Amino acid sequence: MRSRPPTSFPLRPESAISVCRGFSLALLTVFGWLSPASAAADGQFPEVTWHGLLDLRYQHSDAAPGELEHGLGKLRAGGERDRWRVNEAAATLQVRLDWDWMLNATVKYADRQSTPLDLTEAYLAYRPVGAAGWRLAGRLGMFFPPISLENTGTAWSSPYTLSSSTINAWVGEELRAFGGELRVDYQTEAGDKFGVFGAGLANNDTAGLMLAWRGWNLHDFESTLTGRLRLPEGIAIPALFPKQANASQTFVEVDGRPGFYAGIAAERPQRYTLRALYYDNNADPAALSAGQYGWHTRFWSLGAKAELPWETTLISQAMTGRTSMGELLGDLRAVDVGFWSASWLLSRPLGDGRFSVRYERFGSDERDYLPQDRNGEHGQAWTVNYNLTFAQHHQLNVEFSRIFSARPARQERGEAAYQEDTLWQVAYRLFF
Repeated sequence: MRSRPPTSFPLRPESAISVCRGFSLALLTVFGWLSPASAAADGQFPEVTWHGLLDLRYQHSDAAPGELEHGLGKLRAGGERDRWRVNEAAATLQVRLDWDWMLNATVKYADRQSTPLDLTEAYLAYRPVGAAGWRLAGRLGMFFPPISLENTGTAWSSPYTLSSSTINAWVGEELRAFGGELRVDYQTEAGDKFGVFGAGLANNDTAGLMLAWRGWNLHDFESTLTGRLRLPEGIAIPALFPKQANASQTFVEVDGRPGFYAGIAAERPQRYTLRALYYDNNADPAALSAGQYGWHTRFWSLGAKAELPWETTLISQAMTGRTSMGELLGDLRAVDVGFWSASWLLSRPLGDGRFSVRYERFGSDERDYLPQDRNGEHGQAWTVNYNLTFAQHHQLNVEFSRIFSARPARQERGEAAYQEDTLWQVAYRLFF
């Protein structure tokens, strides 16, 4: 394994962190001296708006130890217990510089987050106002790749469920674009929109580590700019990879090689949304820097959203790809994991609230030269949610999740390979 000094690539970890911190500080400074009400009243720029989310949560779990306990369970926090907590408090600040340019930053606190208050997004967006015809748009900074069709609410929350699907949970945990995105759309007179988009990115070289060594999970946690994720304990990682740090630094540049994603999209308002994306972080799987290995992760992501009769919404997402790490031995690497997941969500109004149900299947397989590092798994999950919004800004949620999974690596911890994890949640959310 090649150990490298910090790279000279322009978006090094410390550089990206400094840029994003400086960007958010500038936003907060603007917010401090400019009154949003006065800016919006006369249409002058800059115009400052902000909104946020407070999420208070009760949880009852009957599950194997999860990520917070350094385990291989499918929930972030496992065990058989009841928990009351402040799940999340987030604020998004938007500064509209003119009709086309906007600054956007989201800062959040989350339960047992590695840095108590930190950024999840910070970017400059170019979105020109226009009617039918061709349109160019773009983003520059730190932002989510356009994968999730469920997480469309404040601070990347979902209006349908508390827990994200396994695909979107991984996106929130290990994926962020540090770079620039460009999008070209064509909109017809009827409102149909067709587009292509692409981005160059950095600081995502460890993406894939958690999928390989811990597997798919079900939760609603999004990693932050300086965040770290705990690695499972009691399995072969320290013996096989002694140079690996005991936590994954989620957004770090290891090898100085930029990655990319590219995709196509189609949309008819209030009818359907279709999206396809290919992602490749282009990481050097033989690179090592400051206890963090490079993971070459590439995948296809497909998503569809349709408005059906009886006020029913259908959202389906699928992902398939591979992640690999380590020097070549013949045509094999130390870790080489293929992964896939697919989900189907149905949602409709029910009484004064909204009822949603989601089913998903997931799995991974391995093709590497370390059979003692067992990273294969398969499973399925059900999530049922009912939420009630009242007085515009208040929402109550009741949710049940059940995950069935088999992962042979659990036997190294003295646990059964097959496990069933159950989670009940009651949440009060305040949107402001």
